[in-house]
Amino acid sequence: MTERSLTRSAAMMKAVGWATLVVVPLMALAFPAGFLWGMSPESPHHPPLSPYAWMLVAMYVAWAILMIRGAGDPIANKAIVDYGILANLLHGAVMFVQSFVYVHEMQHLWGDVPLLFVICAVMWVWHPARVAVGTATGSSRR
Repeated sequence: MTERSLTRSAAMMKAVGWATLVVVPLMALAFPAGFLWGMSPESPHHPPLSPYAWMLVAMYVAWAILMIRGAGDPIANKAIVDYGILANLLHGAVMFVQSFVYVHEMQHLWGDVPLLFVICAVMWVWHPARVAVGTATGSSRR
């Protein structure tokens, strides 16, 4: 049962990694919400083609590549999943607060913030250390 659960953990790492690797850059190019919001005069925090947004794209692409590579040995690379949970949770929390502080950031509440929290939940449920311990002790976590 442990091997099957670790296989699912590896699949989660690959799926999250590939989805992030493909979706984040495409969304930045095809639907540059941050860039579009930055084009309005009342939104000085996101200038068009903001270097801030591209920095986030670069960070997520790097993390996605590590998730895909780490899927080969989920237990040995569980820190990549830990980082993903923590970074996405903190990123979502900061964006949640900023949505109420900066009126022009409210759009994040309808897309980015819930998605970041869903990614955290998926990674938590299929965390390699959790599924390995859960199956080794005989408890079922589904």
